[in-house]
Amino acid sequence: MSLKNIPLAKRDFEELQLEELIKKCDRKECDRYFLIFFDKAHEAEAAGETKTEEVFTLLGYAASMMLKPSSPTEPVTPLFVMHGPRSAIIDDFSEDHLKFFGEIVFDILDPELRARIADILWVKKRDFRAAELAIAAYLETATILEDPVQWSACAKRIERAVRLAALLGRKAGHLNKVISHIETVLDKYNGEDPKFLSERLMGLLLEFQRDDSAKYSALSEKLAKRAESDGDWHRARRYWETKAHWHKLAKDADNERTAQIKVAETYVNAAKVEADGEALTRYVAAAGHMGRAIESYRRIIGGANECMKEGMNERIEELHHIMLEYQERPINYPKFISTESDLNEAAKNAIARVKGKTLYDAIFELALMGESPEVSSLRKEVQELAKEYPIRPLFPVVKVNEKGKVVGSSSNLFSNDPKEAEAAMRANMFKQAKFHHTIHTQGIIEPVRCQINLEPNVRLSDFIPIVSNNPLIPEGREYIYAQGLHAGMEGDFLVAAHLLIPQFENSIRHVLTQRGVITSGIDPKGIQDERSLNKTLYLPEMQNICGEDLIFDLQGLLTERFGANLRNRMAHGLISHNDFYSVQVAYLWWLILRLCCLPIIAQIKEDEAQQVKDSAAESGVIENAETAKAVKGAKR
Repeated sequence: MSLKNIPLAKRDFEELQLEELIKKCDRKECDRYFLIFFDKAHEAEAAGETKTEEVFTLLGYAASMMLKPSSPTEPVTPLFVMHGPRSAIIDDFSEDHLKFFGEIVFDILDPELRARIADILWVKKRDFRAAELAIAAYLETATILEDPVQWSACAKRIERAVRLAALLGRKAGHLNKVISHIETVLDKYNGEDPKFLSERLMGLLLEFQRDDSAKYSALSEKLAKRAESDGDWHRARRYWETKAHWHKLAKDADNERTAQIKVAETYVNAAKVEADGEALTRYVAAAGHMGRAIESYRRIIGGANECMKEGMNERIEELHHIMLEYQERPINYPKFISTESDLNEAAKNAIARVKGKTLYDAIFELALMGESPEVSSLRKEVQELAKEYPIRPLFPVVKVNEKGKVVGSSSNLFSNDPKEAEAAMRANMFKQAKFHHTIHTQGIIEPVRCQINLEPNVRLSDFIPIVSNNPLIPEGREYIYAQGLHAGMEGDFLVAAHLLIPQFENSIRHVLTQRGVITSGIDPKGIQDERSLNKTLYLPEMQNICGEDLIFDLQGLLTERFGANLRNRMAHGLISHNDFYSVQVAYLWWLILRLCCLPIIAQIKEDEAQQVKDSAAESGVIENAETAKAVKGAKR
């Protein structure tokens, strides 16, 4: 449906009998309303009722947008954005539409729809009365949607209310009312809610510096212990982290450290659960959990006394040995799909692997689906193509951009100069890798990503456990990574690329620095500049850390002229809006997600890694080339 910009009056709204229509909805949320509104608009169009059609279309546009409470300035976002088409955005509403909203907003009885319309008026017109109305309506609809199991809808509306109240200022008095509502809900459940409602609400209290640390640190501990008794280590971790934050707010360093140790031990217990599973791929997850446990202890150890440091160092050594045991297990990774005819079947199989799983397990499963194409296989494919099409290799490889400018050129494959021939080979291999990226993205990444998004409310905070205490991610960068991964999961690859590519560049320097590699240069004036990916991805240490296949893949995606060259093109503003939604940006997002889920374990020295590999081979664990490669992938 599209808006016809027909002038509307309040009576056009009053004739709709909207409340009777909303009563038919099984759940009082805007994402249920907009489908009904659009259906009624179609009915009105067929009946020639132009104004009724326009009102229902306008309300459908307003209801179709997604609530994004974490953003104080852009609280509603489009339902979908594709290569060109998109759903409604807040800027689609004209001045006449906003005037109409202002006439009807106080007469809307349903608090969910009233909150949405009032919030639009606040964002577009900075209407103070509309903001006050929205705050009250969000709390009312949050109460209606309150559910300790399906908790997210309630929490999102409370979060939007508190952020709106904060924008109006403390003197307006609304912030204290919302805080009081939060405290009432927390008191109501008193640590008995089985999911994350209390964690989300306490997070808001922490953000707005509500000083009741003793009460809520005890509540967090109660919830953490309940989660541990349920065997839900992910939930337990979130509540131990919340407890640590309360102690930090109270400047209680000892209890903060004790809670952080509890956080580290949740990773250990999660690793044990994974290692007890039957699937061989679970050992990868187990090793990943154990790596985070080690990283957690390393971050705690700085402020501890000497006695505690000794105990934690012993624990780190113990966990390190267990992690190495997990990494010796054979792992069967899914392989790349061979032909396009396999895409539908591959997508069905991939979707089946995540259906019914918890969000955290589904994300890990997606991370494990596939790996970078083998350099040796790419070389062989180019050689076979050269035999099949013998004329093509005689011509130089030339790459032009969207404006027709030559941005890359190499000699032909049969050049008499070995260096020129190898350069041409690499250029063709990068082109061939794009074929693999396309198949993997269309056959696995996108179908699984869409399947995961069918679950309600995949949130930014769901990615915090993945990026926390992660050896790949320097301290202080976790939230940026989480935002980038979350944006990519929602299909917003423009935001994902802008957040993740620069942070990944910094992560490469971080990993190299941990291994004693100098990542900066010094000019004659004594100025030290950090090296970019154009340098760091080509250091020999990177191949030792990540392996040839992954490094070649990253070079093609980020820095090579004959690849996607995303790092350099983005840095110089050479990527158009549509190009951010290309196959290779989606594939890069997945690859970074994979590396976050299987973090590079920087503390394992090269000789230890080789020793593990040799030991596994001698004991008969590695029986063929495929499993050998899988073990190598696990160490990355």
